[in-house]
Amino acid sequence: MALAFTQNVEFFNGLNNFTHCGRSRKLGGRKIIMKVDQDLCIQDKCQDCDLREDSYFCKLPPPVLDTFASIKITKVYPKGTKLFDEGEASNGVYMLCQGRVKLSTCSQDGKIVILGIAEPGDMIGLSAALDGEPYEVTAEVIELSQVNYIKTCEMVKFLSDNPQACLNAARQLSRNYQTAYRQICSLGMAESVAGKLAKLFLAWSGNGTGVNGRVQIKNFFTHEEIAEMIGTSRETVTRALKSFREQELISLKGSDLVIHDRQRLKSVIRSKHGSVTDM
Repeated sequence: MALAFTQNVEFFNGLNNFTHCGRSRKLGGRKIIMKVDQDLCIQDKCQDCDLREDSYFCKLPPPVLDTFASIKITKVYPKGTKLFDEGEASNGVYMLCQGRVKLSTCSQDGKIVILGIAEPGDMIGLSAALDGEPYEVTAEVIELSQVNYIKTCEMVKFLSDNPQACLNAARQLSRNYQTAYRQICSLGMAESVAGKLAKLFLAWSGNGTGVNGRVQIKNFFTHEEIAEMIGTSRETVTRALKSFREQELISLKGSDLVIHDRQRLKSVIRSKHGSVTDM
């Protein structure tokens, strides 16, 4: 069954009713009312889902996908919901179907670093489940999201019984490793905050549109969140963005971020002072 909604949505923690146009679904707990500014079509049948992409678990063979569908629970979470906290015992994994989830860690002195943003198709909490260890990150929903939840014990058995699914899990873990490696290199090898910020924007630009080095992308993150991604303060990010605009490297209006010339922005990475000369 697919439900589309564009009006107010009621969410509950626990197992209470989710109501839309007189129809009820089991979703969950403390009542939260929020305004949804875009359609969200809830697809709770993997076999009939038109959201399926070339992710590691969406494209399983039909018999294996049927087994997966039998052990998962479809849930919807509003922005700000924490799926789990860093250090919490691993009791399940979360396959993200729609929306985005922020993955972060916190140091002993309270400094937060965003390690990544999970996208649809990603399996969150997989490494902790397979290792039998606590979650190594905090997972927080940053926009209205549909998630398939699978208990740890059922996920482990599913992977043990299905070699193709097990291989897909290994591929996702490998991709997670490669992403972490690139992030460490990005943070460790850039000599300035401006260089780190330039690397972040260039990484985002791979999903943007444009010609002749000019790229337009969407940025839904606050200065604070960007600072947490590159390991600095919000004030420093604000100053770096101002410098980028003054050098005409970027334009930023609302959520629209325009990189005027990717090559000029790349030169910031090589600069010790975070500035650039015309190339």
